Amino acid sequence: MANYIFMFPGQGSQYVGMMQDIYNKFDKVKYLLREVEDILGFPVGYTMFNGPDEALTRTLYTQPAIFTHSAAIVHILRENGIEPFVTMGHSLGEITALFAAGALNFHDAAKVVAKRAELMDRVYERGGMSAVIGLEFEKIKEFLEGFRNRVVIANINSPSQVVISGYLDDLELVEEKLREAGAKRIIRLKVSNAFHSPLMWPAQEEFAEFLRDIKFEAPRVPVIPNVEPGLESNPIMLKELLIKQLCGTVRWVESLKVASRIKNATFVEIGPKQVLGRLLKETLGEVPYYSIDTYEELLEFLNQAKS
Repeated sequence: MANYIFMFPGQGSQYVGMMQDIYNKFDKVKYLLREVEDILGFPVGYTMFNGPDEALTRTLYTQPAIFTHSAAIVHILRENGIEPFVTMGHSLGEITALFAAGALNFHDAAKVVAKRAELMDRVYERGGMSAVIGLEFEKIKEFLEGFRNRVVIANINSPSQVVISGYLDDLELVEEKLREAGAKRIIRLKVSNAFHSPLMWPAQEEFAEFLRDIKFEAPRVPVIPNVEPGLESNPIMLKELLIKQLCGTVRWVESLKVASRIKNATFVEIGPKQVLGRLLKETLGEVPYYSIDTYEELLEFLNQAKS
């Protein structure tokens, strides 16, 4: 029997038209989107379905859009009796993982996503992020020690992909040096700031204050947090680790390795695109995996799960 590991993507997986086919098929999804829009105070659904891409890539819109897409699919899976054995999410996706595991209800999870997006969107310091491909993690880590936290490792996504984050001027210098050190590719990410770095400290402090009034329940199944990968079920720890994630490193490779030790693990990526599926294959090789983004993929998975 398969033990489903629900994986939820983060910022960067969005695309114009996301979730629209599922929205058109399920009244429940229409209701969930209205609830998110009531919390946000603006019609994020219109931007999801119609764009423009420049608006959808803004953190304020992106994060609620991706969360709604993933959470809507979780609702449909629940209604069909399909639950995860463990949940995990990349950056923003960790909040969706907390919802899917039962640590947060939908309304509170949507509020947390909205606040996180607002705080990250308005960080004053000018920063950015870059994906470094084809250079060993230890070499990157050693090189960044000289930059005294002005550029740091934000994500360890796969054995060959590390994301760095920091002040723009320093980031440009680091990119040049890493190319000279042998990096195959360096891609500047389309994000509004230096996420998962010390530049997020003001946002992290305010986020912690906001979460004081949000109740985290003991989850029905364990969650694998980004900054301290392991099977975590303590609601106090889950809240603390979610706060730390704003400035901390997303240790995705370690998270996948924790999940891979679960017997009969079957990975299910829930949300837009297949970003996590590619990282999964590069990290663990060929393992049981499904992607649920579109209505067609949802039906295919439901049929498989019931067979």
